[in-house]
Amino acid sequence: MKARIYYFTGTGNSMRAARVIAQSLGEAQLVSMRSDPNKYSAKDCEIVGFVFPVYHWTMPAPAVSFVEKLDINPSAYVFAVAMPSFICGIACERLAEILASKGIRLNYGNIVNSVANYVIVYPPMPSPKLRVPKTEKKLKIIAEDISKKTERDYPRASRFIKRRRERVMTPYLELQKYADNPFTVNEDCISCGLCSKVCPCNNIVLEEGEPTFKHHCANCMACVVSCPKRAIGYEITQGDRKLLDASDSRTPLVKIMGLPKKRKLYKNPYITVNDLTKESEIWPKEVKQEK
Repeated sequence: MKARIYYFTGTGNSMRAARVIAQSLGEAQLVSMRSDPNKYSAKDCEIVGFVFPVYHWTMPAPAVSFVEKLDINPSAYVFAVAMPSFICGIACERLAEILASKGIRLNYGNIVNSVANYVIVYPPMPSPKLRVPKTEKKLKIIAEDISKKTERDYPRASRFIKRRRERVMTPYLELQKYADNPFTVNEDCISCGLCSKVCPCNNIVLEEGEPTFKHHCANCMACVVSCPKRAIGYEITQGDRKLLDASDSRTPLVKIMGLPKKRKLYKNPYITVNDLTKESEIWPKEVKQEK
């Protein structure tokens, strides 16, 4: 039984979820959605999974683009796990729409609330010490469901949430093209390239040893939390002035965006920075070692 799980991750939550599910399946290939979908087709897979965080109450744009380009076996058992901090919004519905356009049915959908890591606005929340154990507990339940090929209708947003999303999140989506302009790199940078390697959007390149942002950022914070010297900051007054010009009453958070030096950062405790650099892996590793 060939299984493949595609995940989009910035700070490891979705990668951890993919690993837990793969463990229950016995063995599965895990593939980062920053990779080329043509290289990791799901045409011959019997089980296909998608695990992703929730940005702006929907699927991250890079994850949407990946799934749209991916070939999938129409007979496969397909599951999705969305990982919002609090509100899932239309994330699962968006995925179901993309799959339906390919003639694919989403057999199982679920939500796992995880730690929010939008550290350019607020510290990690809720407390990782409280949230991570709860996340792990629910992941085990979901993994067992998926190993049994359980059928479960995917979560849908209420009319109220859909209306609120249009009013609250749409203005921020309009600002995404400017999202990485305020990132700064200080003199502590050692040109290790980790920020480029962990970026799930392939948005960072090193030019003369210094990270350069290419303006298709999802604000996942992977670069910030993976930097060994904490050399990456976020200072909006040094960013593109268009970002400030766009911060009217519809986008109040923009006015407080920044990254204080003492702000706590978060990365999933089960995932290393080296893990975040991987394009794909077979999991669990123990299965391959025992064969």
